[in-house]
Amino acid sequence: MLSLLESFRERSHAIGKILFRNIFILINGITFSVVTLLLVYGDTQEGVFLGLITVLNIIIGTAQEVHAWFTLERLQLLAAPRVIRVNKDGSEDTILAEDVEKGDQIRLKIGDQIPCDGHIMSSHGFEVSEALITGESDALLRTPGDALFAGGIVMSGSGIMKADEIFANSRIAQMTKSIKEYTINFSPIQDALNKIIKYTSYALLLIITFVAVRGIMVNESTINIVQNIGALTSLLLPQGLAVITTLVFAVGALNLYRRNVLLREVNAMEKIGRIKNLCMDKTGTLTDNDFIVEAIHVAPSVPKSTAESSVMAYINGLNDSSQTISAIRTFLEGSVFSGDVVDTLSFSSTRQFGGVCIRSGSTESTILVGAPDILLPHLSNDADKEWLRKIVEPETKIGKRVLFFARSQSNTLPVDLSKVQLSAVTLFVLKNSLREGVKEAVDFFQKREVVIRIISGDNLDTVRAVAASAGVLNVDASVTGGELESWSSNDFATKTKSYTIFARIKPEQKERIIEALKFDGFTAMIGDGANDALAIKKADLGIGMFDGALAIRQISAIVLVKNSFSDLPNGIKLADRIIEGIEMCSSTFFNQVLVGFFFFMFLSILGYAFPFTPLNITFINYFTVGLPGFLIFYWVAKPNHVLQSLPDQKSFLKKVIPFPFFSAIPQSVIAIFAFFSSLEHINRYGPTSLVVIAFITVGFIFFLFIPRVYTGLLTGMQKIQFVFLAVVEIILVTILVKVPFLATFYNLKIPQLRLLLELVPLVFIYTFIQYLLTKVFITKQHKLSVSDK
Repeated sequence: MLSLLESFRERSHAIGKILFRNIFILINGITFSVVTLLLVYGDTQEGVFLGLITVLNIIIGTAQEVHAWFTLERLQLLAAPRVIRVNKDGSEDTILAEDVEKGDQIRLKIGDQIPCDGHIMSSHGFEVSEALITGESDALLRTPGDALFAGGIVMSGSGIMKADEIFANSRIAQMTKSIKEYTINFSPIQDALNKIIKYTSYALLLIITFVAVRGIMVNESTINIVQNIGALTSLLLPQGLAVITTLVFAVGALNLYRRNVLLREVNAMEKIGRIKNLCMDKTGTLTDNDFIVEAIHVAPSVPKSTAESSVMAYINGLNDSSQTISAIRTFLEGSVFSGDVVDTLSFSSTRQFGGVCIRSGSTESTILVGAPDILLPHLSNDADKEWLRKIVEPETKIGKRVLFFARSQSNTLPVDLSKVQLSAVTLFVLKNSLREGVKEAVDFFQKREVVIRIISGDNLDTVRAVAASAGVLNVDASVTGGELESWSSNDFATKTKSYTIFARIKPEQKERIIEALKFDGFTAMIGDGANDALAIKKADLGIGMFDGALAIRQISAIVLVKNSFSDLPNGIKLADRIIEGIEMCSSTFFNQVLVGFFFFMFLSILGYAFPFTPLNITFINYFTVGLPGFLIFYWVAKPNHVLQSLPDQKSFLKKVIPFPFFSAIPQSVIAIFAFFSSLEHINRYGPTSLVVIAFITVGFIFFLFIPRVYTGLLTGMQKIQFVFLAVVEIILVTILVKVPFLATFYNLKIPQLRLLLELVPLVFIYTFIQYLLTKVFITKQHKLSVSDK
């Protein structure tokens, strides 16, 4: 077990990086330098307030990121891999994989991931794939004494290993240590916002230098220069944007978990809405895992008691715990095998068959188990072949699963079937139902223009029938693993996207299919078994079932807590709303930054000083960013529309920069007009709030058009909410301007009514221009089903 000291050190290191990332950044260096200058030159009120706002941003940002980190840590614990430890007295405990200690004995079965470096003590057809470590996808047999390495996946059989090292000392942990140590896993949106803030900080340094040099050249007072710098710093740096984004992602991850969708990496929040190709296994995804034996068919030449005895020989010999064999064991309850099991060969998805070598009296023979189409070509009797086909074909065409038992007179288990001669023993017909809500989930994705593809190891007719019953489109576009064997790399690249159904597919083929589809668009893979692990790891987005193989939970970016594919649409709807909310909020932030920048540049060209103080900017931000931000996140929490189509795949910055950029140009013209209208008042009495009101007015009008651009519509409920927000803002502005001590605090002076009325025609003209701009920028890809609430 990790020591408490080591655990404390890891947590302290993680929190330390969060603190460093939130405190020691250029934006804070600039802001605190300006605060210091304000305090030194006597503007205590402005300096203290700007300093408090900055410190508050740092505290909120750090607290939210630490809280998000702790929240995700707790959620990750739910999906953390657990293993079975065999104690010295023979009892067994289930423990976290990270708690395995050197010398522990661990019981492993199909689907488990090797928790640490060690070696095999005992095994039963134990095969391990080390693809996640070496890249080689072949599953290799491991026998007592053989070494095991952390990260390997058990593909067949079972065994007991002894831990030689804890995971932290394993080869794979050492390989990835340096990467984990220095890499911060920002989501694409967070990365884009961090870049914006960084480059804006560089631009601000140039602007500050310009303001200082210009002020000195025109003999402007030092305090005015410092106030101008402070105001520009407040206006041009979107300080709260990163804080809001971090908060939204943390809240989003928690809310997704409440919808039974567990994120194991932050990026998954954005990836979940970008899916173009959604690939999945049939059993456990479209259908549930609970099989029921519907019928048993015994070969005409075999007594029923002999057939049942042969089946029990396989079941008891291999102790197979798969759902299919468990259903057959239940069906044959009371049947026994009285002979001896001489040797075993665990079922493998790669081999597509398994078997046991048995001795009954002095006679030895082999029982092989697999899909009928795998074993049928090796039946030596034409009558057996005809009997098998007559039963199998109608059952598979209606989606039933069939499992075939055959006998060989050989006393050795075959590595392959090329030289094997078989006789029919018995056939089981099993059924399992579509998972609840699957049809609705399939319909949801296909309406979003997502192509659903089924990749299964089952019979082609069975897979096609189940997919069709779930509503999957184009199920006739199908191919089998046997056909893929002859495909070249170029064939995979050009042909894969043409098929919907992939049947009788081996694990390594699943991986190649996913790799090829990634070139056609963002590809996700859903699975629950060990044979899905390589494909899930290869996909752009891996999605695993909580009750699936332990290795699946470990390597998936998303885990479906209730094991239900039908939970995914709700998760995607929430992720869509969150990303949509961040886009709208970012647009309002960038718009105010750009309006301020254009306004500053125009006045500077004409030789005028920036007319705002830091407190003026804070006042503006209340009404152009703050209150609209609350409404945006209300829309995220209480949506009144449903996004159904595939979202625009453009990068975040390409989506959120153009609209506020072009909108900022006419907005800055209104602000400039307000400045020159009140210039006489400014020269005689000092700053007036006319320019402040102009900024607030055009900022609010810009916000009115935000939903149209980023969601494609403005709902009736949103119109009502806009009216309510406008009334609230008018009341609050009036109060803040009318109350003397508040007006004095924010450096506001009531403008003349004549000046306000002069702005009205320009505001109407700007509104019309903004309407035309919105028409240009409306995202046509969004097709929305509206339900006003």
